[in-house]
Amino acid sequence: MQIEENIPLAPLTTFGIGGEARFFARVHSTNELREVLAFGKEKNFPTFILGGGSNVLIDDAGFPGLVIKIELLGVEEKEDMFVAAAGESWDALVERTVKNGMWGIENLSGIPGTVGGAVVQNIGAYGSALSQTLEWLEVYDTHSGEEKRLTKEDYKSGYRDSIFKREPDRYVVLRVALKLSKTGTPDISYKDLALRFKDTPPSILDLRAAVLEIRAGKFPDLHIEGTAGSFFKNPVLPAEEAHKLQEKYPELPLFPLPESKDIKVPLGWFLDYRHGVIDMRSIKVGGARMYEKQFLVVVAERNSSSRDVKELARLVQEKVKNTCNLNIEPEVRIV
Repeated sequence: MQIEENIPLAPLTTFGIGGEARFFARVHSTNELREVLAFGKEKNFPTFILGGGSNVLIDDAGFPGLVIKIELLGVEEKEDMFVAAAGESWDALVERTVKNGMWGIENLSGIPGTVGGAVVQNIGAYGSALSQTLEWLEVYDTHSGEEKRLTKEDYKSGYRDSIFKREPDRYVVLRVALKLSKTGTPDISYKDLALRFKDTPPSILDLRAAVLEIRAGKFPDLHIEGTAGSFFKNPVLPAEEAHKLQEKYPELPLFPLPESKDIKVPLGWFLDYRHGVIDMRSIKVGGARMYEKQFLVVVAERNSSSRDVKELARLVQEKVKNTCNLNIEPEVRIV
């Protein structure tokens, strides 16, 4: 294992933004992870764990400590269980399960990043969340220096939330076990899917293809502009508050959460100028703007700065608070 110095981080993120890591290491095993964490502890460096870089905004000044890129690989199939290492591509795992006819994560197709990052974030899309299929996961506990197996109850899942958000910097994901099924009912509750398959229920292959096509129409080409996908979390409200908001905005759709009894309020609906509540089309900070095809997404032109993105995010938060009295927070991790 090699520990490098002054490594540019922008090419390792989908935003394409960020300065250098003072120290940088790629780890391919638990032993390498243990070794590099010991190096960071000995030098008293702050440490940041990097996966696919698809949900992070790195500061222009870079990171003053140690960045560890998780590249643990391997996938095992055990009847209805898929066990994947944290460094595996999330979408490659989804593709593999779909080709094997295993239902459970097909609605999460096309999400960039690694398996480890997907677990930390408890990714969700089109009516599904990763937590619905999670059976157990193996982690490295930086406090005890031991490997541990956490159950799905230990995971403490919530909307874009997990134990990794509640105890940041304690655990590093090593492997994840997902319980899938050879028999499944397609989840087409999401509006675009419901319209597409209103006459005939889709096969698992058709459903994945549809999700990929819908996503492609809502996110920019990463070869042209950078993004970390949806920049903000949708507000989550108790049912009573959500319905009161709907009384004020009768056309506002509401979405029950698979993880709780609370209601997800689609922030993108408010940011969609066509609904006449908020119009962010004229707001641009440097090379950063809200994406025209998906109003939750912040895009950044090449050579944009992290300052551009942060200031745009601040303006959006301020506008939403003043107009709708909703507090919103970033889904993207800002480092």
